[in-house]
Amino acid sequence: MELKKLIELIESSDYITALTGAGISTLSGIPDFRGEKNPIWERYPQEKVFNIDYFNEHPQMFFDFLREILAKEYQPNIAHYFLKFLEDRKKLKAIITQNIDGLHKLAGSKNVYELHGSIYMSHCLKCRKSYDYEVFLKKLFMEKVVSCKCSGVIKPDIVFFGEMLPPEDFNMALYKAAHSDLMLVIGTSLVVQPAAFMPIYTLNNGGKVVLINRGETYIDDRVFLKFNDIEEVFVNLSEYYEIDK
Repeated sequence: MELKKLIELIESSDYITALTGAGISTLSGIPDFRGEKNPIWERYPQEKVFNIDYFNEHPQMFFDFLREILAKEYQPNIAHYFLKFLEDRKKLKAIITQNIDGLHKLAGSKNVYELHGSIYMSHCLKCRKSYDYEVFLKKLFMEKVVSCKCSGVIKPDIVFFGEMLPPEDFNMALYKAAHSDLMLVIGTSLVVQPAAFMPIYTLNNGGKVVLINRGETYIDDRVFLKFNDIEEVFVNLSEYYEIDK
């Protein structure tokens, strides 16, 4: 019954946005670091590994963390491909993501606002030389601290704690959220600001919010529909719309 309501809502909406967090990528095998079953933050405390001041002083912890995560290759999953399907139908106007894994773009989505940046490009902090992902990845598994020929540290283009979000992406994300008649909030606990405010822009302008996330959020009492199982929702949606992937 709830799935039927979601399908009806998708069909009646003309301006859909999606806000995605780490939960959407768990279906691709990327661990949700906020999950109780994953002890990764005991080895790599997030207040250090993603803190720009700590990185500048002790960069090796971040690269040790990244080597562990990138030891395998990840591919988009059924949820990423469903959002691409909605974009192809001209219903989905934007994906606003907190993820740095680049999987939305790998799935073929075009209108993606990566608020926290992406792992797919890097720059030397000293000379500003850019590095593509394949070069960076090769160096990552050869060097304890990934470094440029100029001796500067190479940092992926992701937003650390203590850094500003990319203003153009952030401003466009706010615009899209405010103009949405439907926002799909997928796999985020809505605790990291300022991305966590995005659904409020939709709600305050008369749009509806559907929450697809395991666990409670601060907007549970304001959403139109709430689902707990991301995989179940997108498997059922993909079967209904006869999407192969």
